[in-house]
Amino acid sequence: MQELQWCMSQGYTNQQAADHLGINERTVRRWKARLKPEAFQESANDDGQYDTFVITSAVNATKAHNGFLASLHNYCDANNAKLIVLPMRYRNPTRKEETPDDWWDARLTPHIVNQRTKLCRDVVLLADIKVQPTAINPLQGWLTVSGTDSAIMAHTKVALQSVPTMVGDDAKLVMTTGACTVPQYSDTNAGKKGEFHHTLGAVIVEVDRKGTHLRHVLGERDGSFIDLTTKYSRHGVEAAPDASVLILGDLHARQVDSKALDATERLAVALSPKSVCLHDALDFSSASHHAGYFEKFKLHVTKQNSILSELKVTAKILDRISMWAPEIVMVGSNHNEHFTQYLSKFENALDLENALVYHETKAAMLRSIHEGSYLDPFKYWVDKLAAKPDAIHWLRPGESYARHGIELGFHGHRAANGARGSTKSFANIGARTVTGHSHSPAIIDGAYCVGTTSKLKLGYNEDSPSSWHHTHCIVYANGKRALLHCVNGSFFRS
Repeated sequence: MQELQWCMSQGYTNQQAADHLGINERTVRRWKARLKPEAFQESANDDGQYDTFVITSAVNATKAHNGFLASLHNYCDANNAKLIVLPMRYRNPTRKEETPDDWWDARLTPHIVNQRTKLCRDVVLLADIKVQPTAINPLQGWLTVSGTDSAIMAHTKVALQSVPTMVGDDAKLVMTTGACTVPQYSDTNAGKKGEFHHTLGAVIVEVDRKGTHLRHVLGERDGSFIDLTTKYSRHGVEAAPDASVLILGDLHARQVDSKALDATERLAVALSPKSVCLHDALDFSSASHHAGYFEKFKLHVTKQNSILSELKVTAKILDRISMWAPEIVMVGSNHNEHFTQYLSKFENALDLENALVYHETKAAMLRSIHEGSYLDPFKYWVDKLAAKPDAIHWLRPGESYARHGIELGFHGHRAANGARGSTKSFANIGARTVTGHSHSPAIIDGAYCVGTTSKLKLGYNEDSPSSWHHTHCIVYANGKRALLHCVNGSFFRS
């Protein structure tokens, strides 16, 4: 058993271990099943010496990217962080047979971890899992392996998925690392796909008493990268330029999580973004068409059925957010559109609580249509109630808003040809995007999805497992993106 553990620690496949031990491959699988999980785990924290880790991956028989590796070392030096490299195996069919490929760049070998590792109390490194660099969906089949802990896997493609957990627990995150080695693939179908998605990247892990913060850093061609407010390169460390855009998780102003909103304000002050994008700013739970009879009665009893009152609360929060950046961008979203759907139903003319709002807004919309123009009912009231309505740039239906070649004008509720949207559907359109809508952060190829800024339990999901997370997306000045996750009231370690 000890010899088998040694083989596993070296990253041997079942067949390689069988050849080394001189036994049948089926016997290796049977012996592995008897090993306790602890046999595959080791401590990477050197007796608590580190509270910051940089996790990346390396492909065998491939040189490290000089600039990116130097930048990672500069990050570790500046932040007292430990560099961990997770090895990957790739058999290039176009490589000559006599050329050995069972090696890694000598500069990386001191940092390689082969065993499954409990990095901290809620994060596991799945270093014993060797997914092919050409895998289309590297996370497929591995979302539950780490139990309730978040997990980091080695892969050259950056991917992330939020996984539903038990009621009351924070959703766990499962992600891949990106790589620190240069792309070197065959000219085959799979090889060209792997080359296209190959990303210089790493995961930053910050551990403190309140929780663990996870985020990606992505390298440019020269290997430099930005993490929050600092730029790291082979030449050293310097202050990063102001961020380009901060995309908030769905706001739902009336149901906003005050702790997450306060944390977002601190994040915006630190990053100084030039623009802030908002999704689902209006919740419209005061008169939502999704509410059933008993829900509507509860809203009536608790005096939560006034549209005007909700609009005033929303306008107040928008005034607060307008202080965070020179430009606030309102992305057309399905909850914002609930207002229009409400006005479209003639029976709502009998809603006495909201009669003034209904008739005034509907008359304004009809007049606008008659004159051949366009009126957004949500904008109509924000212009009346907000202190700084001119700070908000309202995107019209179908209007693009792109920065650094990333399309930020999609909410995510509609995909191609008007079908129901998902992060996967946006990954297939070819363009890089950042969307919202699902409340569950995700990265699939070039499609990023933010989480929510609302409370994590909103009636219909109170008694079910949830993958919702307080997650925003930052677009740095260099055009690289990162999902930032709020943990216990903060998006980063103080």
